[in-house]
Amino acid sequence: MSRGAALALVLALGCGAPPVSRTLAPPEISPALPALSYPLHAGGTWSSAEARGKVVVLDVWATYCKPCKDAFPRLGRIAAAHPEVSVIGLSVDEEDEAVRRYLEEVPATFPIARDRDLSISRPPMKVTALPTLIVIDRAGRVRLRRADATIADYDALPALLDQLAAER
Repeated sequence: MSRGAALALVLALGCGAPPVSRTLAPPEISPALPALSYPLHAGGTWSSAEARGKVVVLDVWATYCKPCKDAFPRLGRIAAAHPEVSVIGLSVDEEDEAVRRYLEEVPATFPIARDRDLSISRPPMKVTALPTLIVIDRAGRVRLRRADATIADYDALPALLDQLAAER
């Protein structure tokens, strides 16, 4: 990869623009995930610090996002097939009741974290589109970021997770 292409990829990963492909960014140019901590819908807290050492699939979603709803079954299958991976859904809804009702209709078999104050939309993450799919490696580096993620992005996850599992 040329130096210019590597820089463009780093800027895209760090600034909210989606990468041009569904491939993992090389670890040497992947930005570190900043410290994040969110309450879990079921109680407790999820934090990026506690997730270090595990591959993480962070899916940023909202109850009003139709493509987000379509992703839930795929994320559930990924969580079941890859128990070594931490799959987290991060709701950016402000109202707990809306999330509760949504999860009654569209059950999640993976933890749901809550970002009521939309901190994920501010720097350094700057998530501005839903759903946004973020894959973090065991070293805490953002290896894939897809804004306006599509079903094809979710379907590509198992192969990407297998690649990350092979990295040591």
